[in-house]
Amino acid sequence: MKNKDYIYAIFLVITHFALWYYFAYIKYKNIAVEDYKYILGMPEWFFYSAIVVSIFIILLLIIICNIIFNEDIEIEEERRLNKDE
Repeated sequence: MKNKDYIYAIFLVITHFALWYYFAYIKYKNIAVEDYKYILGMPEWFFYSAIVVSIFIILLLIIICNIIFNEDIEIEEERRLNKDE
């Protein structure tokens, strides 16, 4: 059961890095510095790679943790019920 948690963690880390790298280096690589657009005083590439991607990963982490913990709680309840019988 514990191996499943590691798989979710590795998935989240790889997803976070891939999205961060895409917005920081790939999507805006051909834009000159003087042509940068700014969002809330930050360059657009930084805003998306650091702020938006981080918020997305945090939300994804909350969803995945709720799924994992709900499954673990159900398994523990079944064990406790079987043990009482």
